[in-house]
Amino acid sequence: MLAWIWRGLRTGIVTTKYPRAPERMPDAYRARVVVDAERCDPRACRACADACLPAAIAVEQGTLRLDVGRCITCGYCIDACPSGAVQLRNDFELAVRARADLITVVVGEGDNGHAAPDRR
Repeated sequence: MLAWIWRGLRTGIVTTKYPRAPERMPDAYRARVVVDAERCDPRACRACADACLPAAIAVEQGTLRLDVGRCITCGYCIDACPSGAVQLRNDFELAVRARADLITVVVGEGDNGHAAPDRR
């Protein structure tokens, strides 16, 4: 036990100042999948949904639903998306108060394509 205390005193502070100061993650860090609604047309393509292992992406009746809470950030959807609309970002702050806030809905071109949180 004394060895751990001595080690801690010798090493000093090794933590960051987060959340008081912003923390920059490495560029290769995989944290959040996002869909660019301008580039995505769920009516024309479902390749990213077919590639999604945990079924975090679903395409139904011209809408695409992305559930970040189910996503394991494997990147298969990014490789499968022909339009490049699905991207990985390294922002790691995913805390929300309601589970529904982790779900994004992208509506197809025929419905003035847009992305918005699902409020069901």
